[in-house]
Parts: sequence; C-alpha cells; structure tokens
Amino acid sequence: MARLIHLNGPSGVGKSTLARRYANEHPGTLALDLDVLAGFIGGWKENFFAALEMARDHGRELALRHLRQGYDVILPQLVTVHDRDPDPDPAFEAVALGAGATYIEVALVIDDRAYRQRLRGKRPVNDVEAHLQAMLEGPDSDLADRIRGHLDECLTSRPRVIQLDTTGVGEDESYVRLLKALDATQEDALLS
Repeated sequence: MARLIHLNGPSGVGKSTLARRYANEHPGTLALDLDVLAGFIGGWKENFFAALEMARDHGRELALRHLRQGYDVILPQLVTVHDRDPDPDPAFEAVALGAGATYIEVALVIDDRAYRQRLRGKRPVNDVEAHLQAMLEGPDSDLADRIRGHLDECLTSRPRVIQLDTTGVGEDESYVRLLKALDATQEDALLS
C-alpha cells in the first residue's frame, strides 16, 4: 500500500534533507517539498505565505495522483496550529485516505539549544531556503520561537504523531531513526 509520509518539524531541522535521501533510496517515491514548489510561483519573495498556499493546493493534486499510481510520497512540511486557525492542516491526510494510501506523520523534534545551533549552521541549497532562513534569523525575529511553540501545541493534540528526537545526532542517525519508525508503523499495520 502506498504511503504519504509527512515529515513535520521546525524549519531547518532536516525535513527536506531526510525527504530527499528517502526518495533517493526508494525508487518511485515523490519528495514533495512545498517550499520549493512555492518558489516556482511568481511573487513568492514578496508574499511567501500566499505562494505557499498555492503550492499546497498544487501539492495535494500531485500527491493524490502519485499515491493513486501506487507510489509513496514524502512531504517535508511544517504544519502547526496558530492563533488564526487552531486546527492543523488535515488536507494531506485526507488526500492519503482518498487515494487509499496510509498517512504517517513523523515530527522531527530537537531541543532549543541544538535547534539554534543547527539553524545557524544551515547552508541553504536554494533561494527559498535562504529566504526562509533570513526570516527566521532576523535580528528582531521571534518567528522561530513562535513556530516551535505552535508546533509543540500541535503535537500535544495529535497523539498518533511519531516524534523523533534529533537532538545531538546527525543526518545519518536521524535517517536510521526515521527508517526504524517507518518499519515499526508498517509492522503495526500488518498486525492490525
């Protein structure tokens, strides 16, 4: 059965890196990075969040088609609760269910100190990542703290989310932990 694997977590924690690696090692998997897709929409630098909403709409269509063809989709995308909308975006879970696929959400978590170090050490691989990093590291920005608070609130309301602690571990160990968690969910599904 095809799976939609949603990698949730704060910006810069390694979601896109792990998604690309997973897709590279699992032929046919679509690494659906909505931030990158938003960068293809004109005006994204002026209003990134409007472009991201358009990218989410396009992404749902891509994911649905790919899942229906029997292939996995891995989605590195931060989804949180916030003041304007207290519910996390259920749309991709609905896409998976509509395609007859399994939805798995894995949150990459990290302690505050390690997160700050990782964010400062991040080397953006494209213009969108550089733009987002500048937003997070701005001198007066508390955006990173707000995102982490919203994510923590979101995770407390979603007990089925697999939380992977990436504090103090590099890409290789994070990837091994991700694979083990995905294997465990597959075994649980077979036993059900």
